[in-house]
Amino acid sequence: MSQEMVPDDIGRAQEELGRAIGRARIGEDRELANRVRELGERLAHLLLGLLRMTRMHSPDNHAFDRPVEELHVTLVHLNEILGAVHLVAVEDQIYVNDIRIRTGEKATGIQELGGELQRHNVGGLTFHQPLEDPAIRALIGCLGNEPAPAEPRTALARALEAASVDGVELQGRFRFRLAGEERQEVTDRRDVLTRALAATDEAFQNLAAGRVPNPLPLRRIVTELLERDLGDPELWGDLPEGPPFARHHVRVARLALLVGREAGLSQSVMQDLGVSALYHDCGWATGAGAPSLSPEGHPTAGAWLLLRQKGFHEAKTRRLLATLEHHRDANVRPHPGLFGRILRIVEDYDTLSSRGGPHSPTMVLARMLGAAGTRYDAVLLQLLINALGAYPPGTLLRLEDGSVVRVAAPTRGADAFAHPLARRLRLRDGSPAPPDEPLIDLKDAGKLTLLQPRA
Repeated sequence: MSQEMVPDDIGRAQEELGRAIGRARIGEDRELANRVRELGERLAHLLLGLLRMTRMHSPDNHAFDRPVEELHVTLVHLNEILGAVHLVAVEDQIYVNDIRIRTGEKATGIQELGGELQRHNVGGLTFHQPLEDPAIRALIGCLGNEPAPAEPRTALARALEAASVDGVELQGRFRFRLAGEERQEVTDRRDVLTRALAATDEAFQNLAAGRVPNPLPLRRIVTELLERDLGDPELWGDLPEGPPFARHHVRVARLALLVGREAGLSQSVMQDLGVSALYHDCGWATGAGAPSLSPEGHPTAGAWLLLRQKGFHEAKTRRLLATLEHHRDANVRPHPGLFGRILRIVEDYDTLSSRGGPHSPTMVLARMLGAAGTRYDAVLLQLLINALGAYPPGTLLRLEDGSVVRVAAPTRGADAFAHPLARRLRLRDGSPAPPDEPLIDLKDAGKLTLLQPRA
């Protein structure tokens, strides 16, 4: 695919997008899901068939030649679409990258594959790359052997390592949560942020490698974020370590979901918004030094990357338009869509408040208000302010008693607009505050003095 777009190319792309909007349908890409389901069913069927054959033949028998070759080809196709291929067995159901595949009569007993894996205390296999013939035979041989009496999954991993089988990761066993069963207390609620960074990084690596976009893992992350309280302080501290671009995209997604919540968007639209935010700068994945990589050109480059995904539907169209329009001013004609206007605001806010500038988050919002109605949609900008509060997360304040705090979460509502939750950094004598000190409610903290971060 050429990195440059001539005017005729742009015109054709815009016409195609226009037609796509007219025939858009609600939901994720059905064509992609059906293709993954078809290939996933074939993968599970071949794995189960090969394991059954080990009861009669050694994996080096010529009877394995054809099914091993078919398994290799299937992994190649899945890898081209998905990148890493995750096959998971949960009780009597099989999933491939979050898509459940058929396990009924027409699937010829694929559910038995779960039992074959569970003999080794394994709940799933992750293929980080397509396996070649020798590696497939070694994998099947190790899975077909009797499991070790103690720590069978560890023993299987060692056997695969000894057989030089690279690129396969063994997953632990899974189960469904029963109806009425209370959720276990999550010991680290920030774990979703770690996985969001990893999923975003993987999505960009796949695009850079020329693979078809697979929004399903990102959609799962967004769904999990929506299931949590977006005002939870655990979601608003400093992000875990990760690639800078991934950290930026997760912060932008977090802010975009706040605006979407304030705007009263439906759950499905919120999911599309979150995925669009995690993809919005994907044009930078086209490679260093490409002509299109500029503040003006990378939105178009990103749209070209997303166009690799087959078919057109509402979710894909929203992502494409958001990627094309996230740097377009609100008052420019043709006016950007809702997602583009939201991303324009939250990305600029993140850029100004999170990259070592000399202005506090509160002052950043004050500066942005000067461009309300021109660069920024005035209503959406006000919704962001309403959601973050008078002192957004990260704001440094000095309390009346002389101690210094950092705001830890968005506002909890109109009544607490100017009284957020905060974490104390320094005591009144200037000494560090205890790290395990609970958050404090600034409602009764007296006069608050805004502090500017160091440049």
